[in-house]
Amino acid sequence: MTDQSNVSKRDEVLFAFHRDCDTPTIDQIIEWTQRYPEFADDIRAHAAIMHDWAANDEAEEETVDELLMTRARSRALNAIYSAQAAEKTDGQSVGETTFDQLLSAVGLDTRQLARAIDIGRDVLSDLFRGRTRGPIGPRLVTALLDKLQATQDQFEKALAYALNHPSMGHASSSRQPTVIQSTFEESVRRSNMPPERKSYWLEED
Repeated sequence: MTDQSNVSKRDEVLFAFHRDCDTPTIDQIIEWTQRYPEFADDIRAHAAIMHDWAANDEAEEETVDELLMTRARSRALNAIYSAQAAEKTDGQSVGETTFDQLLSAVGLDTRQLARAIDIGRDVLSDLFRGRTRGPIGPRLVTALLDKLQATQDQFEKALAYALNHPSMGHASSSRQPTVIQSTFEESVRRSNMPPERKSYWLEED
């Protein structure tokens, strides 16, 4: 898309936003920034202007002094701040557990954890990014519960979250990004681990 067409598209979006939302609420700001993420900053800035306009209209018959203008700007900024905060937590409900949270809680990253339990980092990456379907090998589950100091319930929740929010594969010039999910055995077998380590993780105690 050329710069000019992008500007034209942005103007169309802002015009539609202005038409549909006289005084944008937090939910409306979130909805429109998620619908048009490429114009999110413009939408938020436009929302602030619209809040200022609304405040001016309400104070039309009053003396518009510096205090009133400051209050109007404060309301607009509060609305934008609340919308941005809600956007950051959108998509992850309260009570959900992720593998990233479990790693962070024990001060590890994927590479360090892979070294600690002697498994291919690619196997953990497949698991943590939702590219490995269950069931997961019992030896790996036991090792992860130990190193992550997690419960079975936390592990199951993190696995469910990963599978519902998988990381996309690399896109080619002619294809849309796709999520390639495989079994635990397939993930282990294509790893660069030595044969004896592959056998270890695929065996059951």
